[in-house]
Amino acid sequence: MKIRKCLSLILISAMAISLSACGGNQNNVSPADDKADTQNTASGNSGGADGGSSGQAVTLDLVTGSTGTSWYSYGATFAEVLPRGLPSGSMINAAAEGGATSNPIQVSNGTYQLGIGYNLSDKWAFGGESLYTEPYDNLRGIAGYLDTFYYIAVVRTDAGWTDLADVAANHIPINISVLPAGNMGNIVASMIFEYYGMTFDDIIAWGGKVEYADWGTSVENIKDGRTDFICHNITQGHAAVTELASTVDMTFIQFPQDMIDTFVGEKGFSPETLPANCFKGQDTDIRTFGVTSTLFCSTELPDDVAYGIARALCENVEDIRAGHTALQRFTAESACDPGGMGIPLHPGAEQYYKEAGLLE
Repeated sequence: MKIRKCLSLILISAMAISLSACGGNQNNVSPADDKADTQNTASGNSGGADGGSSGQAVTLDLVTGSTGTSWYSYGATFAEVLPRGLPSGSMINAAAEGGATSNPIQVSNGTYQLGIGYNLSDKWAFGGESLYTEPYDNLRGIAGYLDTFYYIAVVRTDAGWTDLADVAANHIPINISVLPAGNMGNIVASMIFEYYGMTFDDIIAWGGKVEYADWGTSVENIKDGRTDFICHNITQGHAAVTELASTVDMTFIQFPQDMIDTFVGEKGFSPETLPANCFKGQDTDIRTFGVTSTLFCSTELPDDVAYGIARALCENVEDIRAGHTALQRFTAESACDPGGMGIPLHPGAEQYYKEAGLLE
């Protein structure tokens, strides 16, 4: 089955799940229920990129992540800020659905005009690499380095183990929560287990348990003792991990440096360090690897619309940062760095960055 069909089914299933781990502002995020009308509006005359004083208003659909994710919260911020660079009356509808692996497909095929993604998964989608069986080469970046996502592994302190190498060597039966198949967190978790020489099937064969669940359910599973471990990417201030660490004694696992070097040098991740005391029980820095979030579109987005969005982002940096703790990383200077996007820059956004003196 083609990846497009597989991930469409995954996305449909994910839309039925309501995560409870984090609180985005639901009043600012409206699911895009009538995509046909908004697509027609977005493809019409959008007017000039003059801050919205003239031209025809546009309505754009932005695919973020499910309720409870950081991206869901980002959507509320972008819905407020991005129209400032577009003609008067323009709107951004941030949809509380999607994910890192499906968002590039949804934007490429025109279901949404804008998407939030990871630089790494965007790169995979653009080139038809990794889990993608075909290239989605009409994807274009608007801004990168919105944040830093750190890959971490946490285990209940009373689980009786803290070293994945010991688990693999001694076939220790462990009970893990992992996000559903097709999710970026699931894919990277399986890569981490592969580094240690084991698979999810091995965990089950050794008498353990693998629960496939969203963040909210995973937190409840660990709190209830149904599972004791989760490995996923998080931001500073991640609400689900904050809740988990505040209610259960958790141990943050330090990955070996060789593993970090492998994921950075061979798999395309960036080296990152989660500062100490981001969460209860995490009293030391955690060396790891990570990715960063991007705002992207397709080649169908008009140049002046992409220009206006880039302008709104870079002229409202403090308002962007106020939207979520993780967005503190965002700067106008780093927004156009190609390393933070993983895909080519949209020519309209590129024009803005050049005129603003941010790009040569």
